Amino acid sequence: MSNAPGTYALILHASQALPPITIGKLGKLPITPGYYVYIGSAFGSGGVRARVAHHCRTSHKPRWHIDYLRAQLELIEIWYTHDPRPREAEWVTYLQAMAGVFQPMRGFGASDSRHTSHLFHSNKRPTVELFREMLHNDVSEVHVIVADCQAFEK
Repeated sequence: MSNAPGTYALILHASQALPPITIGKLGKLPITPGYYVYIGSAFGSGGVRARVAHHCRTSHKPRWHIDYLRAQLELIEIWYTHDPRPREAEWVTYLQAMAGVFQPMRGFGASDSRHTSHLFHSNKRPTVELFREMLHNDVSEVHVIVADCQAFEK
């Protein structure tokens, strides 16, 4: 992963139900067991690497909706591309079409988007292989890394 811009997905896991989490002004999000996928983009300074490094840390002053959720859930995997074209909206569209996936909170991560939400939930762990199939070669390459946040502490 480099400092180049791109689009990314954070795969988070909740092993058990948790009390609802207040997500800024959006309200409370009930946490049910399963997998949460958040789609984001990083076209500013530091690119994907800097944004993922931010998401690896627990934020004491949450800036984005995902910061509230990230503080409570385990980050297990990151999917990303350094495609210079923003793919966030397309990735959201593809995830909406995946069987067994739903959007648990309206407006999450979507303040600058035409989509309802950039957060998804699934009882089953989503696979990048199925996601790549859905993309139909619509993006140059989607990389996967196991979320080893220690690698971003440098």
